Amino acid sequence: MQPIKLDKNLGPVVFLGSMNAMPMMYALELRKKGIEVLYFVDRPASDTLSRPENHYHDIKYPYPEWIVEWVLPTQIFLPLLPRCFAYWVEKKISRKAKISPQAIFLNGFFCSLAPYFLKDVPKIFLPGGSDLDTWANVDDAIALCKSFADKSIFKHMPLIASGRLITLIIERQFFGASRCAKVLYFPAGFNAAGDKVTKRLHAKGVDILERYDISFEPLKYEQRGVVENRNQMVIFSGVRFLYRTFPDGNVEYNKGNDKLIKGLAQYYAINNNIEIHFVEKGEDVDDAKRLCAQLGLNDVITWHKEMKFTELLKIYRSADVCFDQIGEHWIGAIGFYALWLGKPLIANDRRAVDADLWADDSPILSASTPEEINLHLQQLNSPEFRREVSEKSLSFASNKLGPERALSDVFKLKF
Repeated sequence: MQPIKLDKNLGPVVFLGSMNAMPMMYALELRKKGIEVLYFVDRPASDTLSRPENHYHDIKYPYPEWIVEWVLPTQIFLPLLPRCFAYWVEKKISRKAKISPQAIFLNGFFCSLAPYFLKDVPKIFLPGGSDLDTWANVDDAIALCKSFADKSIFKHMPLIASGRLITLIIERQFFGASRCAKVLYFPAGFNAAGDKVTKRLHAKGVDILERYDISFEPLKYEQRGVVENRNQMVIFSGVRFLYRTFPDGNVEYNKGNDKLIKGLAQYYAINNNIEIHFVEKGEDVDDAKRLCAQLGLNDVITWHKEMKFTELLKIYRSADVCFDQIGEHWIGAIGFYALWLGKPLIANDRRAVDADLWADDSPILSASTPEEINLHLQQLNSPEFRREVSEKSLSFASNKLGPERALSDVFKLKF
């Protein structure tokens, strides 16, 4: 399928769904190219992770005209009443856009609305993760019903009713995805459940495109490079604690935090002049705290509540070493930001290497066991080694991890 041709003189590219504010990076890149954009924010101000003003210095609240606030109590209602919400969406777009959109990105459960509005406009499903690999996975609907029956709004329903409702949501989410022109998702081999869904969609004629990128716009005013002249090693992991409890039933989301804690404990036995920063987020925080106490790490750990991005950046600034996931998942924004800032990153990047996204000799200090974590931390005792890894990380992030390639696959534009 050919890229979608865009024209600066035609209507906007619309973004619906604001999970983790991820779609904004593509919106900003299009605006740089002179393409009009209409971006909808559906999460309340309390969801700081999904609100763009908490990520991007140049976006302020109240929003400019091209960003529309339309707060929903939950996206779960979208696939339950797709025609109603599609009607409201079309009305809202028509009030804001003088000309019909050229293309529409759908994130989260907004994908389920694809068949029901602006049918002549090409739609691109831009999933953040579970909105495709779990909630559009018709092959594993029964497993999700069992996993989700006692959670969220479903726990208030009889088991048969919640099972039918969850199955309906999955079917409608997949149907919406099947009516999109393109899906922009993680590379094949990253997620077996996601691969299963994309293969089904490809068989129905949907163009499957790969993305593994991030916007560094939120960091553009930050100083890059290592912290110099420090005796104490400051270690930061902002990864959510997810290694025992998998709310969407997908164990491939395992972040390996237990391995991280054990590796830190091994290193602490060698060097007790360290400071560790964790963020209290994820289903397994309490279990992680118990493990830290058992291994004697409490005296050197600072636990932070979930925070605005600007607060998170303060921790990055002070860090000597950063961690992303050590489990079966893949490196995300936490690790990519560390690389761009020039902070040595320890993480399991096996999926990216196996998918040929980069080679084994990347600056990422690859680890999947506590012993490998301990070894890398010992290497990073050397300021010279730390600087060498930092310089390679700066170059790697700038050349490999931006959103330009994915957008050039979707649209007939030069980035």
